[in-house]
Amino acid sequence: MGKSATNVGHILDRLSEVSSRPRYAFAVLNLLAEQAGPGAKVGPFILDDGETLPLRVWVGKRLARISGRNQRRRKIEQRIRQELASKLPNDLFEAQKIVDAAVEEHVRATGADNFSRVATELEKAGYIRRFYEGYRTNHSNRGGLRNLVCVLDADVSAALRRRDMLV
Repeated sequence: MGKSATNVGHILDRLSEVSSRPRYAFAVLNLLAEQAGPGAKVGPFILDDGETLPLRVWVGKRLARISGRNQRRRKIEQRIRQELASKLPNDLFEAQKIVDAAVEEHVRATGADNFSRVATELEKAGYIRRFYEGYRTNHSNRGGLRNLVCVLDADVSAALRRRDMLV
């Protein structure tokens, strides 16, 4: 595909050149390598905790777990609380559950959007190749919506699975 990576150090060096957020890109690349099947293909759907999710949504869900920056979450929570002020119940616990669910959904959606940007950077680095399966494409979901599929570079996939020279 692109520049061949022989170890994790080379991958990180290349990401620092190409990506505006190299640590985030590395986390996404690791998630993709973890799910890669035969031929280093990931997607279009991933089975996660009993539910089948499109690749973008799955990455957003996984990365939402590490996006625990308190100030950012508090600002999101305040904004959502203001938007839902008239719809929240008087019971504080129920209101907090509703706000927490809305914050979690917002963070997941943002993660899915960020994945698209990072996938472009990973493609530019030569570490993945993207294509879509769905409408007018022969596969098991023919006629469905277009769904993202990523194919990892074989050397990158091998280096991440091997975990050699992890910085």
